[in-house]
Amino acid sequence: MKRKLFLLILCCCSLWVKAFVPAETDSLQQALQTLPHDSTRLQLLQNIVRIEQANPKCIQFSEQLFKEATAQNNPSYAGVAIYFQVIYYYNQNELDSVSKRLVAMEPYAQKAKLWNYYFDGIKCQIDLYSYREQYELAINKSLKLLEKSKAMENIRGQIGAFQSLSTAYLGTGRMKEAKEALKKAHKLLPELGNIIVHNSVLAQLVTLSREMHDYEDLSKYLKEQKKLLTDYITSSPEMSEASSDSFIFYEIYCAYYHIDLKQASSALAHLNAASNYLSDNTYFMYKVLYDDAYADYYLLNKEYDKALMHLDSTIVKLKDSSSSDYIHQLGKKADILAEAGRKQEALPIYQRVFHAKDSVDKEISDKQIQLIQENYHVDKLVLEKEQLRNKIQLTILSIALLAIVALLFFTFRIFQIRKALKRSEQQTREATQIAEAANEMKNHFLSTMSYNIRIPLNGVVGFSQLITQDTDMDEETRKEYSVIIQKNSEELMRLVNDVLDLSRLEADMMKFQMQEYDILSLCSDILYMARERNGETIIVDFNLQIETTQTITADTARLMQAILSTLVYPQPCDKKRTIRFTLALNTETHSIHIGIHNSPLADPKFLSQEVSIRHDINRLLLKHFGGTYTVMPDTPGGPTIVFTYPLYVSE
Repeated sequence: MKRKLFLLILCCCSLWVKAFVPAETDSLQQALQTLPHDSTRLQLLQNIVRIEQANPKCIQFSEQLFKEATAQNNPSYAGVAIYFQVIYYYNQNELDSVSKRLVAMEPYAQKAKLWNYYFDGIKCQIDLYSYREQYELAINKSLKLLEKSKAMENIRGQIGAFQSLSTAYLGTGRMKEAKEALKKAHKLLPELGNIIVHNSVLAQLVTLSREMHDYEDLSKYLKEQKKLLTDYITSSPEMSEASSDSFIFYEIYCAYYHIDLKQASSALAHLNAASNYLSDNTYFMYKVLYDDAYADYYLLNKEYDKALMHLDSTIVKLKDSSSSDYIHQLGKKADILAEAGRKQEALPIYQRVFHAKDSVDKEISDKQIQLIQENYHVDKLVLEKEQLRNKIQLTILSIALLAIVALLFFTFRIFQIRKALKRSEQQTREATQIAEAANEMKNHFLSTMSYNIRIPLNGVVGFSQLITQDTDMDEETRKEYSVIIQKNSEELMRLVNDVLDLSRLEADMMKFQMQEYDILSLCSDILYMARERNGETIIVDFNLQIETTQTITADTARLMQAILSTLVYPQPCDKKRTIRFTLALNTETHSIHIGIHNSPLADPKFLSQEVSIRHDINRLLLKHFGGTYTVMPDTPGGPTIVFTYPLYVSE
């Protein structure tokens, strides 16, 4: 019965083609003579081709459509013309012609995006492979079609691939896999919204469900098909007669369903309903199914003579069209004879069936082996040809690469020389600019420093001269002048020391006295010194975020000087100020984190040459030990300076 199933499924895949075409073409051909050479003429030609697709005139009119579309530079109609030729040759079972037309159609499908038509043509080609029992080739082609249509997100192509895959699986007896492929196609139907494809998939599912005795699925798909057909005829009553084959299929399989469930009266009702759709134009396989279903019905009722009469009718119809189904029906006849007690008549039929089955199985097996061998030799030839071509291409590519490498080498050398010359010129210009900028900065620094040094130096010299020259100066005035001299001397000494420290740090010649010290004790000393220098003008809010004692390695004097400089006014100022001093430990980087919030040293109001020098000293000092020093004058909490310093330093 496998062959009969296959023929039926091929028919299911082309249901309702005639439902969309009128019966007469004479008037259309007459109208064609008067139309200009534009899109209207192309559309009319397409309608004529669609009408004539079942007879040889299809080729004549499709060639005319193709030439007209080519002349008008319309790839869409040209591709459709080739598609109808594919369908015609598919119905004529001419695989070579179908394959040639598909090759011709592909470029037009790409230009005009006719992928639904093209993939439908590929499906026809694959089904012909299965019809010729080239199942492995059909499976491979179906999988390639599925892969390509998925890549292009084409639903029609995916459904067609699953249908062809199911047909090929059916040919190899893999019923379960065939049905799984159809179920995947069924899930995609709502996205497509095509009633013909929907009915085609349902018909295949109905056929396989009955063959696998899955009556739950059979009932479900029959109900879905009934609704689909009813809704279609309700919306398009003029298509009722044209859709008769679809209703015959539905009624016959409803009869099969009730026969298998031993419901004779319901089965007879559906068989009577099917007879209403039968005509001389009914596809012969539906006539075979109709007689086969009646034979099953009479067998259910033990009316063996009537069952044999209908079965003989199917045997006559199948004798010339399908050897395997002819053998299956002969075997079924022998079973009925045996059940009727006519074993002597059944015995020679059984012998004939067994002999024929062996011949058919051997023929199919030989075909598959021959196909595999042919594919192997073809693949081998293709591989050898590809290898030879690859060798030639590799040789040409190697020569070209050598030439390109040599050219690139010389080009690169020329580029390098030019680049070196440009770089040398650029470096010379940059060095000149740097020297000029450094000279300018030196002059600015010297002028600024000379001013900053001159002020305290003049104070020292001036008041020293007053003390020396005025012998009658009272003791109180002398002490006042001495204090001024002392203060200016300290300021001058601090400024000179800062300049010397900055010079040593920039030259990396600073000497350090490293020792281990508890960071909390260090901060306490710094806070004490800050209170001594600030008096009541600055209040330091110390926020400790370290839970345990932590020792660091540092030059404590210079580190204290750097931190202390951020906690005092760089210039005399009586304005009260609150500084928030935070100390935290970063366990991931093994370093301490010090934040000085609202620091006067970071305040733009106190910016001067002396402040800039202090920032540079602090930055270079922290950088020398692997820490950081960041000044942020515009933070929400006031001008902020952030220190980071590693816990362990090797000097």
